[in-house]
Amino acid sequence: MEFPYTNVQEYLKASGILEKGTPEAIANARKLFRKLYLKQYKKEYAKDHSNVTISFTKEDKSELKAIAVEQGKRLASYIKEISIKQLDQHARIRNNEEDVFLEMKQLLSLCLDIVEALQFENEYPRLNNSFSELETLFNQMCVLIDNDH
Repeated sequence: MEFPYTNVQEYLKASGILEKGTPEAIANARKLFRKLYLKQYKKEYAKDHSNVTISFTKEDKSELKAIAVEQGKRLASYIKEISIKQLDQHARIRNNEEDVFLEMKQLLSLCLDIVEALQFENEYPRLNNSFSELETLFNQMCVLIDNDH
C-alpha cells in the first residue's frame, strides 16, 4: 500500500486540523504524520533491503574506521562498498570459470575430432579401441563439466 500523503501539509489539510485545531493538536498531528510516514517508509524499504549485523574487535573496528575516514566515508558505507566489490569480483571469477570450462569442452571436442579423423585415415584396430575409450572419457568429462557449471 502506498502512503496516501506526499507531505505533512497535505496530511494536515486532509485531517482538517489546520482550520479548527489548537497549536498543540497541530503539533501532535505533525508527530503522528511523521510516525505513520516512517512506518510506511520502513515497510517499503524492507521489501528491497536487508540488514546485517556483524561484530569486530575494537582494534579491527578502529583500523577499518581509520581507512574509511581516509577515503572520506563512514564505516558502514565503507564496509558495504568493499563487500559489494568482493561480490562483483566473485561474479567475474565465476564467469571466467564458466568460460574456461566451455573452452575445455571445445578443445576436448577438437581432440576427439582429430583422433576420429586419424582413425578413418588409418585402419588400425588399436586406434579404434583408443578412439572408443577417448569418446567415452570425453562424454564423462562433459557430464562432469555440465553438472559443475
